Amino acid sequence: MVYKIKKHIPESEALVERDRKVIATCQHLSSYPFVIDRARGEMLTDVDGNEYIDFLSSASSLNLGSANVHINQAIREQLEKCTQYNGGYSYNEPMISYAERLVSRYPGGVKAKICYGNCGSDCNDAAVKFARAYTGRTKIITFINGYHGNTYCASTMTTCTPRMHAKMGPFMPEIYHFPFFGTDVSDEIAEREGTRAIEEAFQLYMPADEVAAVIIEPIQGDAGILPAHPIFMRKLYDLCKKNGILFISEEVQQGFWRTGKFFGIEHYQGIIPDGIIMGKSIGGSLTLGAFMAREEIMNSLPAPAHVFTLSGNALACAAGRAAFDYYETDEFQNILKNNSCQIVDEMKELKRKHPETVDSFRGLGMSQGILIVKKDSEGCKVPDVDGVFKIIFRAYEKGLILITLGLNVLRIQPPLNIRPEKLHEGFVILDEAITDLEEGNIPDEVLSYRHGW
Repeated sequence: MVYKIKKHIPESEALVERDRKVIATCQHLSSYPFVIDRARGEMLTDVDGNEYIDFLSSASSLNLGSANVHINQAIREQLEKCTQYNGGYSYNEPMISYAERLVSRYPGGVKAKICYGNCGSDCNDAAVKFARAYTGRTKIITFINGYHGNTYCASTMTTCTPRMHAKMGPFMPEIYHFPFFGTDVSDEIAEREGTRAIEEAFQLYMPADEVAAVIIEPIQGDAGILPAHPIFMRKLYDLCKKNGILFISEEVQQGFWRTGKFFGIEHYQGIIPDGIIMGKSIGGSLTLGAFMAREEIMNSLPAPAHVFTLSGNALACAAGRAAFDYYETDEFQNILKNNSCQIVDEMKELKRKHPETVDSFRGLGMSQGILIVKKDSEGCKVPDVDGVFKIIFRAYEKGLILITLGLNVLRIQPPLNIRPEKLHEGFVILDEAITDLEEGNIPDEVLSYRHGW
């Protein structure tokens, strides 16, 4: 039986069918036939005129929402001057002035430099290149359930789905994966187990003096918005310092105030990374990435070891710079503070209303995950893998865009400056969708639309 979507979307469905004929299957992780036409702020409109509240922020690449007035003005002004000219053979002022702003935000006041890329993926590659060049070592440590991107090196580092490895090997050598310990484990476990596997590897088969860097997401994104346990992070950082291993913070999804601080690593007191990987919202809505690290690390590679035709282009840097300047205002900081409080209150109320379905929520700032569960035959709570998809599908039908992560996590990442009334309205829709799930009003046929991780 084919499910009849509870929306008027003839143009959307027609475009999805056209897409199937010309776009590779691997390009979409679609959960529903949402075909965007225009957007402003936290509101999205499809080609059929249906409006939606944005709880995804284009996978956290639109931290200030769509068509932000400050960013749009900067883009318009730069368009009249120059969109791009190969940065390998020229210089441009937005590239320089944006880099000056970014290095000013390096934790601990470290003197740093920037290497621009096109996205977060190739900037993960940059981190590996610079780490190997600076240390003269080859091995890289990453963590289970981490997501780093889709270039060959970044895919090798990624361990949150077999779909990013199947049929494409062999992958990059000398990349090693170890357990990640989040805030979902006890202090005792984090203390006892946190770095045990790495330390055993150092003793048995992996010489510590051959490890160039540890690359870690302080808050794992695609694993289900899971902050690293503070004890685990401290033990890992200390282990790196003891063995001369670079500690690199992967901030592609969680940077640029997404967690309530400019970088997620700033939630971990006393940890000053040797390098920081950036992407998504760094371009203020346009395609951009960057690796930033201590000056001596960034001086370890000659040109053209990591340069691209469009990396650091004037248009994206002008947009990112405008976003950066707005982030610095009291207006934005007050909005962020208020929204970060409200989103927690909204999740608490959702859990109060649905104690059997909403198990818990976790995250930092405006980056949150809500865990959806059900009871098994023995009455124990287990992840509701189908239920969580049904919730986002019904939310789409009711006018809310969000996705799932991991087995059973709702990804809640609205624009940082979402209007309070729209943030509340989004949670009202979530409440209604969960009620429909609990009352058995979302049929299994909607699962045919699931094409995710």
